[in-house]
Amino acid sequence: MIKTALTEALGLKYPVCSAGMARVAQAGLVTAVSNAGGLGCLGGVSFMPDDLRAEIKKIEAGTDKPYAINLLLPDSLTTEDETQWAPVRELWKSLSGADQEKMAGVEALLTPGAVADQVQIVLDAAPSAVVLTFATPDWFIKECKDRGITVFSLVGSVGKAQEASAAGVDFIVAQGSEAGGHTGYASTMTLVPAVIDVVDQPVLAAGGIADGRGLAASLALGAAGVWVGTRFIASPEAYGHDNFKNRVVGGSFKDSTITYSYSGKRMRAFENKWTSEWESSDKKPAGFPGQYAVAGTRVETGYLDGDMDFGMMPVGQTMQLVHEILPAGEIVENMASDAEKILRRLATGN
Repeated sequence: MIKTALTEALGLKYPVCSAGMARVAQAGLVTAVSNAGGLGCLGGVSFMPDDLRAEIKKIEAGTDKPYAINLLLPDSLTTEDETQWAPVRELWKSLSGADQEKMAGVEALLTPGAVADQVQIVLDAAPSAVVLTFATPDWFIKECKDRGITVFSLVGSVGKAQEASAAGVDFIVAQGSEAGGHTGYASTMTLVPAVIDVVDQPVLAAGGIADGRGLAASLALGAAGVWVGTRFIASPEAYGHDNFKNRVVGGSFKDSTITYSYSGKRMRAFENKWTSEWESSDKKPAGFPGQYAVAGTRVETGYLDGDMDFGMMPVGQTMQLVHEILPAGEIVENMASDAEKILRRLATGN
């Protein structure tokens, strides 16, 4: 049994967390990972407030184990300044009703007040943990501490890790550039030990981790556990079209690209006609989160319709290591079991 600061703090059987992937990480995936002994994480950013409340109820009906919720809380989403929201709302209003419906998964990011409502719903639910991306506001961390909620911060650089550490989070997730979704510039192998060197909090490794070898390597680097995204896309419990999941299984290193064309921020996703045409044009991203409205139905069509040519499908380089669709609980158990065998072999020389 692998015991770390993560398993001890949250009462987990295994130091394995599923990433709070927007749209992909819904109640089914969260409960499967948590019930297997890991920490399932809901992609809370994907839900309008009422839907978020309902999704949390599904999780709590499906497990009595610890779970987490991922939120995005940069100033651009929590501000009430209408001058900042006006251009985003104009982009949203310019879309047809059908396009708006298609983009349900990012509507909260384009709606004034929605993220603030998400925050209150999460605080009221008091999950075991909250994972913050892009920002670690002091006021929110205090609210979590008052409720006994463990706070994680997902970072892609040493500087952001130091900011999160100073803000008082409990765990820092150091995500290397191999990871899918919004990501930084440093690789996991270099970022994780660099972050460990400058913060006092336990650190989790993210990016490039798909099996027991990745977990064992992360523990050897000094990490207290792993944060895994792409491997869980290829599971029955993950939300998404079969075309998306099968492309993860059949994908290789060269199939992903870094693009600003979907969200306005640096994102690793499947390379397709949309990303290629965008990069070859003279277009500039509208910025986050407004670029979501510019990208229009591209944001959802990959998940919903399985459109491999124009859909947004964040994915990490670990798709090279994913060879089959497996139940999420089995992924957790295999990862932990294989890591234990590797560490035992290294310790004994057998």
